[in-house]
Amino acid sequence: MNDEQRQEIIRLLQQGEELSPEWARILFPPEKREYELVYHGKEREEDILADTLAVPLQKVRTFGRNGDGWHNHLIFGDNLQVMKNLLERKKAGQLRNADGTDGVRLVYIDPPFATKREFSGKQEERAYQDKVEGATFVEFLRRRLLLIRELLAEDGSIYIHLDQKKSHYVKVVADEVFGEHNFRNEIVWRNTNSHSKATTYGRVHQTILLYSRSQKVLFVKHRRPPFKEYLRQNFDLGPDGKLVSNRLLKN
Repeated sequence: MNDEQRQEIIRLLQQGEELSPEWARILFPPEKREYELVYHGKEREEDILADTLAVPLQKVRTFGRNGDGWHNHLIFGDNLQVMKNLLERKKAGQLRNADGTDGVRLVYIDPPFATKREFSGKQEERAYQDKVEGATFVEFLRRRLLLIRELLAEDGSIYIHLDQKKSHYVKVVADEVFGEHNFRNEIVWRNTNSHSKATTYGRVHQTILLYSRSQKVLFVKHRRPPFKEYLRQNFDLGPDGKLVSNRLLKN
């Protein structure tokens, strides 16, 4: 802080004026950070992790022959509160992998895209609302990313599925939460139908951001068969002599 800034703060305080949020970075500079995302309604990490309520999980039913020893759960509820419950289980040593390590190895999230719409399921049943937007949307997602970070195992990873409206905002948030050095890749999911209009370019892809908890990341390679073998397994010649997917011919 320079002398001019000090004098300005003294002047504002003497006149009884409130300090604007921009002064926070000068009075309390973030340590060891090149940048920090600042927006209305952003809470401290410590407060989010401490104040989030952990709701108890109640068993409703089991599927097939799964008994009390079954470790897979399909949970219905507020994912923020559920994750706080899982985090407490992790701290108690009750959320472990087969090799004895604590935490979750893989998380895939497909959050709302801030479309300002309501979505319906079968028979016009109300499914969910997607009307959270702006800074509220950013903080809504950031709070959950913080819980996910704490839930991840040291070699765990998270895939964040977004569209072009919010991917650039969330990339900055995720860089702050997980660390830019733990950003692994941006995966482009190409749409099969762009719904293009004459007045603009079609929306031809969605984005998946891949982050790891640390530099010790587990990544299992999957190799596609050689190209000719791939074509033989997945495509046939159609009536017009062109290659057609096996699935289309079967349907």
